[in-house]
Amino acid sequence: MELLDVVDENGKFTGEVMERENVHDLNLLHWEIAVFIVNKNNQVLLQKRSPNKRFNPNKWGLCAGHVDSGETLEDTALREVEEEIGIKYNISDLHILEEMEVNKRESNSHIVRYYYIYCAENSFYIQTEELSEVRWFDIDDVINMVKNNDDSLVIKEDRLYLLERLKDLLKN
Repeated sequence: MELLDVVDENGKFTGEVMERENVHDLNLLHWEIAVFIVNKNNQVLLQKRSPNKRFNPNKWGLCAGHVDSGETLEDTALREVEEEIGIKYNISDLHILEEMEVNKRESNSHIVRYYYIYCAENSFYIQTEELSEVRWFDIDDVINMVKNNDDSLVIKEDRLYLLERLKDLLKN
């Protein structure tokens, strides 16, 4: 059973802890993280989500996940990267790309903190319950896919600013 902290629109804990499916069914705000994994070639590692995922099955997305009750955002980011692709990092390896993005929707409302992390690896252990494949994509190609409304991506035009910001950071 995965327990999540219910939060308000400012990301503050409301005092409610609920099972993940109930949080989703009631469309309550909760924290999630997403990690852009990048390499020295200005590429981003995208993960093809498993066909059995409730949201966005079989689509390319970021390493992402729910923040378990009582867990820090940083610990969640490190846990998700290790669980999903088998690479262990330290908190000092994480860089914040976006502090807090509030997503109030008709379903799957959540708050996300975006991180990025540099990766020199080319072989990954894939968590098959979550993913079916991982692949490096040129960041410019991902930006063009988003601009062309490529339906194979989880990333949509409202998050294009994250890719542009990441691209600028990678230049330096």
